[in-house]
Amino acid sequence: MSRSPLGRPIQVGVFEHDPDAFNCFRNVPKGQCAKPGAEIDIITMVMDILDWEWEIVDTESAYGVVNDFGNVQEDGNFSGIMGLLHTNKIDMSGLSMRVTPERMKAAHFTFPIRYFQQVYIITKPPENDFRNFIFSPFSTEFWFLLVAAIVAVGITRVLCGMIMQRIVRRRVQYIGDCFFELFAIIFKQRVRESRALCLMILQIIFVTSILIVRGHFQSIMNSKLSAPPTSAIPFYTQSQLLDLFEKKARYPTYYVDIQLEGSNEKNQERINKISEYNPIVVHPKEDDLIAEIKKGGVFYSTYDIEFLTTAVSIWDEKEQLTVIRDPTGILSYVAFGFSKNNRKLCSQFNAALMLVLPGVPRITLGPGYANKKPPLDTTIQAKKTSLSLRRHLEQLFLMYLISHSFCLLVFSLEIIIKKIYVFAQSRAYSLNREMDNQSSVIDLELFKTE
Repeated sequence: MSRSPLGRPIQVGVFEHDPDAFNCFRNVPKGQCAKPGAEIDIITMVMDILDWEWEIVDTESAYGVVNDFGNVQEDGNFSGIMGLLHTNKIDMSGLSMRVTPERMKAAHFTFPIRYFQQVYIITKPPENDFRNFIFSPFSTEFWFLLVAAIVAVGITRVLCGMIMQRIVRRRVQYIGDCFFELFAIIFKQRVRESRALCLMILQIIFVTSILIVRGHFQSIMNSKLSAPPTSAIPFYTQSQLLDLFEKKARYPTYYVDIQLEGSNEKNQERINKISEYNPIVVHPKEDDLIAEIKKGGVFYSTYDIEFLTTAVSIWDEKEQLTVIRDPTGILSYVAFGFSKNNRKLCSQFNAALMLVLPGVPRITLGPGYANKKPPLDTTIQAKKTSLSLRRHLEQLFLMYLISHSFCLLVFSLEIIIKKIYVFAQSRAYSLNREMDNQSSVIDLELFKTE
């Protein structure tokens, strides 16, 4: 016959929590229940080893506690299951919970049975659309810069041609020809050769630059066209999620009004600021939460890392929900809790739990319970990268600036040299005319004297 160290059945507080406690878990331990839940099975095994008398306390019907493991209130007490332990209304929590410094001050915890990490549940994202391959290879900044560079080169060609080649007539046609020749160079067409040295240098620089840019463009474009279909995941880490919260592109949603826990101090400061203008949308019922997630909400929680083999997995195929495991998120120990007055009870429970711990993964992944979440994308992930000026094309841009400056320097030198040459020619012509005039005067005077 079972016994109890307390002289009465040990009260184990549980609320329905699929797949850890569900179906007929309220019938345990006296009634028959084939699949009461993974954690109820673990407790049953340990209690059988200890031969203790115990009973399930449905916290939802007895105390109105559901979907709340316990958080510190303003008065220093706890809500949820932790509140029941703290006030000795139950002896033990039948559901494992995260072990935190605040909770350890108010209760005793068993050895960790599972390891949880921060996760985010969102509606299934759409697939990446790589059909927009014309503009996506480059960033918007670089496209504007490329257009500005083409315009600058065209203006330089026009000015050089008008000054160096002294084009006076048909200026509009010449300007159009200069710009059309630039586009001809881009599309590998032959253009007329320039007579001025500065225009030749400018054309060489432009052809070289376009050759490099075109090579990058074609390689990125081909990779996008041949990339396998993948999902457009909006974020992977908490920092990226907070960026969306700050822009109000997404918003947090949860069972109760509890903030998302920051994975570091910087993120916690951001979360505190975000809560002022992008508050949590609270829904106690699961159906309402799912509807909110489909509208753009992000449900945050922790989940067993044993069930998530990849960073992004399918949470619910029927409801079209996706779970994202944050690789930078907080990794937590999860254990059963005992009230503060039952320290010895917790120690005895730990001794028997040691015999069950090796089989916990097999119990939690047993038939009828949880399964490892399948990955969202089974194909190779295509890395989506747009070439930017600062990260990829900085060297090309610096080379272009230096070469363009050199071209302007050569152009200036040509102007100066030509001015000097023209000045020297005009000076020589003036001296020759002056000498001719003087010789004519001398001849005239000699003629008169004769």
